[in-house]
Amino acid sequence: MTVTVESARASTRKHQLAPVIRGDQETLQFLPGELAGQARKTIALRKFEGRPGQTLLLAFGDRQCLLTGLGDPGELTFPQFQEAIGKGFLQLSEAGADKMDLLLPAGLGWEIPAMARLAAEAVSMAGYTFTGYRTLAEKPPRREVRLVPPETPSAKETKALNRAIALAGFVADGIRLARDLINHPAEVAHPGYVAAEARRVAKAAGAKFREIGGEALKRAGFHAIHAVGRAGEHAPRLVALEYGRRRKNVPTLALVGKGVTFDSGGLDIKSASGMALMKKDMGGAAIVLGAFLAIAAQKTPIHLICVLGLAENAVDSRAYRPGDILRTKHGLTVEVTNTDAEGRLVLADAMALAHRYKPGVMIDFATLTGACRVALGREVMGLFCDHVQLRDSLMALGESTGDHLWPLPLWAPYQRMLKSEVADMVNAPSEGVAGAITAALFLKAFAGDVAWAHIDCYGWSDGHASLFPKGGSGAGVRLCAQYATQLLEDTAHVSG
Repeated sequence: MTVTVESARASTRKHQLAPVIRGDQETLQFLPGELAGQARKTIALRKFEGRPGQTLLLAFGDRQCLLTGLGDPGELTFPQFQEAIGKGFLQLSEAGADKMDLLLPAGLGWEIPAMARLAAEAVSMAGYTFTGYRTLAEKPPRREVRLVPPETPSAKETKALNRAIALAGFVADGIRLARDLINHPAEVAHPGYVAAEARRVAKAAGAKFREIGGEALKRAGFHAIHAVGRAGEHAPRLVALEYGRRRKNVPTLALVGKGVTFDSGGLDIKSASGMALMKKDMGGAAIVLGAFLAIAAQKTPIHLICVLGLAENAVDSRAYRPGDILRTKHGLTVEVTNTDAEGRLVLADAMALAHRYKPGVMIDFATLTGACRVALGREVMGLFCDHVQLRDSLMALGESTGDHLWPLPLWAPYQRMLKSEVADMVNAPSEGVAGAITAALFLKAFAGDVAWAHIDCYGWSDGHASLFPKGGSGAGVRLCAQYATQLLEDTAHVSG
């Protein structure tokens, strides 16, 4: 996918994508007079009014234009704009367009570079494909999209537009990485493979890379993740990436991801249907690594830490057992009551490693509980956060980026369900209620005194939205990239 900007308000390509504000009468001004007249008749016949979700394909010999409705500008949100762009891009692509002009609309009241960034992000996300294992599928065409601004931009404005498109490209690269990692089968994207990808990302970003694997985990005191992954074909690993360095008035942000590359459930084995999508159980690690790539590529001047807890939860004679008592790196002991509640054990040790970098803010992503999916479905991520400023910031950014969150409570009275008779806590309560909350409360014991948020995500898309093709979703990358920028701005404001 290539996205560029046109330096003049002209549309010379045979395929155009035109987002339309409801009631806009200037939509067709780019067409020659005789074609515009025909188009207006078709618009009236088909009753196209620019309502949200409406599209209309206009064909004129060897030219075609797809109109996609935006609705009323006062009610239009960034995610709605991107969804309309993505839907139109896919429809026009299916109609044979591999090179198209996307005509950015006037009248929204948005800054043109911001609109260009949103549009470039949308077409990159909608145009994602994963076909490396399909030998019979035709190779998808290399698509080119040229953004055409409402007015001919000056040299300075063109530079700003190109910068906006570049920023969108970095985020798209991060989302693509996260999706690819999730979409690969578990025999490919095992702990060693994900660690190698993390090393590659660190090298490209000029970041420090650290890896602790296999028996070295046990020697270093990371007994929990070692226990979860010791039965796997590929040794468990903790991976840490560090971009930037600790400096005065520079915030340190730690992103922590659960990376269980396949979850059989362990000795508390899942059903066949329950295992069907368990290659995606490393979705949290994929998301935070994708976010690290995006933030570092944008050269955001922040001290950024990314910690991945990588393991296979497998079954053999070495598998950890119900009744085992594990000592975490934090020092707390955990009685294993269910080997299928392994993600929180992995995260407990991963968070301990993240604490070594003394972050001011820590955010973890994990495909942690089916209970959260029952409560919120697949498209909304559960947010657990008692830090008011962090919670409010993430909620607002979720709405503006389209990586939607919904707050769930860290309900302290439910801590009683985590009590153990033989250890400091159990990893899974025996009561079949409040599963997402008790999992978050378990993690809270390892969060320390930093501003911390836990995001329980699904990591997978069923393909119902244009920006999220079926497969790994990458939801959370945009959220983290935007939050890193906001955290930097907030810190500068406070220090100033």
